[in-house]
Amino acid sequence: MSKGMKKRIALLLAAIMAAGSFAGCGGTGNQEDGKTAGDTQTTGSTDGEKTGKGITIRLLTRMSGADTGTQLKEDILAEFQEKYPDITIQDESTNDSNSFDTQFKTDIASGNVADIIQWPGISIMKEYADTGVFLDLTDLINETPDIKDNVDPTLLSMMELSPVGTEGTYALPITNQMEVFYYNKDLFEQAGIEKAPETWEEFFDVCEKLQDIGVTPWVVGATNAWRLIHIQTGLLYKMCGVDKAKELGGREAKWTDEDVVETISFIQELADKGIFGKDFAGLDYETEKAMFMSGQTAMSFDTTGRISEFTGTDMEEHVGVFRMPYFTEHEEFKNQDIGYPSQLELGGHLKDDPEKLEYVWELACMFDSQSSQERFAYDAGNIPVRTDLELDSEKMSPILNDVLEIKENDVEVWGSDAWAYDTEASLENIVGEALVGAVTGMTAEEAAAQIQDRLEAAEAGN
Repeated sequence: MSKGMKKRIALLLAAIMAAGSFAGCGGTGNQEDGKTAGDTQTTGSTDGEKTGKGITIRLLTRMSGADTGTQLKEDILAEFQEKYPDITIQDESTNDSNSFDTQFKTDIASGNVADIIQWPGISIMKEYADTGVFLDLTDLINETPDIKDNVDPTLLSMMELSPVGTEGTYALPITNQMEVFYYNKDLFEQAGIEKAPETWEEFFDVCEKLQDIGVTPWVVGATNAWRLIHIQTGLLYKMCGVDKAKELGGREAKWTDEDVVETISFIQELADKGIFGKDFAGLDYETEKAMFMSGQTAMSFDTTGRISEFTGTDMEEHVGVFRMPYFTEHEEFKNQDIGYPSQLELGGHLKDDPEKLEYVWELACMFDSQSSQERFAYDAGNIPVRTDLELDSEKMSPILNDVLEIKENDVEVWGSDAWAYDTEASLENIVGEALVGAVTGMTAEEAAAQIQDRLEAAEAGN
């Protein structure tokens, strides 16, 4: 799609955002103690209009600070408050991860879990699903056409916990990021590279041409282990498919499986070819980004959250994007890519308070409305979670426009970090330490064995 051209897909709008009633938000007129959801004695005025008087909705999210995503949240809350002025909104969001974790654990211990939570994990939701901290949203989603029909089904499936033995969908995705390669168009042109690589064979050819003009192809800030984790996950999906990560998380597969070991070996091959440069093992993420911005390296593999750093700068028009290349021998997995959805969970206590649940679910759904999702794209540079939007490319960064074209035309299956499908909360650190070891002296087999051994030890200790 050329710049300036609009992406047009079918437009649908369900009653939830038009009417704002729970009937449009999956409500079924549940009754408790003889009261209906619209009983004027509890939530309505004397003329029968719903007001939610006496209800307080508490939020604990990571949307806090001066960023555009936080402003969008504030606007959603203001819109909801204007509709229901008698409802009290208690927003305790924080962008500090330690403060968030402390508050969340304190809430659980005190039996005062927030009504809307932005917990970042996927399979580690299982603990909170099994103990009733989070609410199963399956029925709510199925009874809400605007969500069921228009939110990306692959993202919704990521919120489903059956691979780890718990039936149900326990979160509502509200934004998504994709992992892509950013590349310096000027350096590519100087090296005589006419197009971005699609296969790993083409990628290696690109790297040779960049090295021939004295440019480090792709610097990785390996002291931040998650930089290697993202690469390994991308390779896993291109070699084995997203289902392999789910099999690992469900303990149906092992990190010592030959195909998983191969992903670690491939990272070592990239390092041995000098593609990461000579001193990458001692560099951090901030240095990696600075080297790309200054033209010392031609490529960087990162999330689309990075787009905001280029927006409005002189470099924005000089940065292109392409997906992680695919393996010709594993072409069946070429359209499986890394996605990092941000999601909202609802407190499990709401199952016992259907009147309050009406309003809480309506508020949560507002984050996925057409207008909100458009703003997530235009203002915050995020990939919308809806599949029915019409987006004007002139209102977006050209980099995001290119990413959305890739998403629309090529991506078939999303998968998060491979460790995120496991219920062991420490697995991210376990994998990260092993991958750092793999680029600083360990063999791929030793690194894989370290992951598997520590994972099994952690499981035995639980």
